[in-house]
Amino acid sequence: MKPVPSFLLLLVLLLPSRLLLQAQDPLTELYYSGNFQEVVEASSDLISSGDTTLATYYLKALAEAQLGLTPQAIGTIQQAFVYHPGDIKLRRMLAGQYFEAGDYVKSARGYRELIQQDSTDLSSWLKLAEIESFRQHYEQAVEALNRVLAMDSMNLTSLMMMGDILNRNNSDGAHVFYERAFRLYPENQKAAYALGNWYIQSKEPERAIPVCESMLVLDTSSIRFSKLLGYAFYKSGKPGSAIRYFDYAIQLGDSAAFTYKFKGIAHYLESNFGAAIGALEYAVRKDSMDAEVHFFLGASLGTIAEMQEAMQHLDKALELMHPDPSVISRIYSEQGNIKRLEMEYHEAYSLYEKAWDSDSTNTLALYYMASILDNSLHLSKEALTDYERFIEALDRLPDEEETKQGQSIRAIVEDRIVDLKEELFFRDE
Repeated sequence: MKPVPSFLLLLVLLLPSRLLLQAQDPLTELYYSGNFQEVVEASSDLISSGDTTLATYYLKALAEAQLGLTPQAIGTIQQAFVYHPGDIKLRRMLAGQYFEAGDYVKSARGYRELIQQDSTDLSSWLKLAEIESFRQHYEQAVEALNRVLAMDSMNLTSLMMMGDILNRNNSDGAHVFYERAFRLYPENQKAAYALGNWYIQSKEPERAIPVCESMLVLDTSSIRFSKLLGYAFYKSGKPGSAIRYFDYAIQLGDSAAFTYKFKGIAHYLESNFGAAIGALEYAVRKDSMDAEVHFFLGASLGTIAEMQEAMQHLDKALELMHPDPSVISRIYSEQGNIKRLEMEYHEAYSLYEKAWDSDSTNTLALYYMASILDNSLHLSKEALTDYERFIEALDRLPDEEETKQGQSIRAIVEDRIVDLKEELFFRDE
């Protein structure tokens, strides 16, 4: 048998007897083995037999917390305070268990007491900020986060939490913290996603594109960033690129309604109506309550003469929406287009009339009404009235709202008004 080296003997002699006992403590071994129920039972037996040591109570509370027995863990810690009233570990654990129990008032009180004892306690400041945010006490949350950032300006958790709070309150300052977090931690997905999403929601989707692309370089199999990049391209008015990344997300295994919805709308914008229908039909099966999906599916089906089904989806869009008048008018106009193509002119006229009644800036609805009366129903006198209403409506529009299409149609209509007046004069009407 080899002799024990002298430095090991010296180390053993110098170790406090309590640490040697703790190294062989069966409760500790049980806990780190993951046998939490056995820890609870064994520590309960020790306490019943008169054991009042901190480690026994602490391990029992830890095991109860691991088992999700939050009220029991709180009770154990409160019992331990009888024998160890000033222990910091117990106070921190009690504040944490109150947090888990949803008792944010007591949890906040506990963390404030810890901060009063040590104002540099970053973890307590962070938990306090989280609690105040949950309670919608945003000023107090921001104050706590500022304390953390004053001590550690690179604290990622604090930067992200500050950005989230400001974003939730529609503050322009949110991007400052998201950008700092992404700049300091360019490989952190949470920071990148928050920043990219903020750019999109703030109507700056072009700025989200390089953020998402950088994350896909790091992780080419990220469904999350493939979808976000597709959405950024869609919001940037680049439906072709959007389709490519939505397809890539689907190839990676994504089957969310969101992906198929915006893939379908992007195909619609590219006039790929067959592909749009395929994607949107999948999206509507996943979420039958999305009015936008029904609208674009109906509009796409209308282009391939699936008129009855198209009308059903457009009706569903109206049923689900509580839209502004311009959206309602657009839907009625789409339905009018369908009925006009089916040569159901009276129904088409009625739908265009609804579009005009919903939004008096939809001058094209008036034009189509007049055109139906003139060219399809051959009601010249009534057509003349609607043509004149069309010109009057154009005259009421601000110059910037009168589209080029409206201007070109104006010339045609003005010529047609002259012709109709002559026809009606010679017919003595």
